[in-house]
Amino acid sequence: MMRKTCQPKNNVEDEKIDPISDGVFLEDKNVMCYIACIMKMANAIKNGKLNYEAALKQADLLLPDEIKEPTKAAITACRKVADSYKDICEASFHVTKCMYNENPSVFFFP
Repeated sequence: MMRKTCQPKNNVEDEKIDPISDGVFLEDKNVMCYIACIMKMANAIKNGKLNYEAALKQADLLLPDEIKEPTKAAITACRKVADSYKDICEASFHVTKCMYNENPSVFFFP
């Protein structure tokens, strides 16, 4: 559902976003804004900024039990990455990339 909403909004093809799940992040503005759109829909972005507490809460609500704790650990490890970026699309992209690098085995992205 998130993908069906965010993909046309950001004019991004499957070929550009499918590789995200495998840790391939294209530095393309549409891809970055697609990631931000997914994060907004998952309520991890509040008032135009990434919200750490909301991201943890969403991980608890949305993820299967076996990946909840490792994912929350990755969120915590990547918490400060967004501080280096003013643009929410860039911030979302780099935080997501950090989370993949933190623990590729539990990384999931729609």
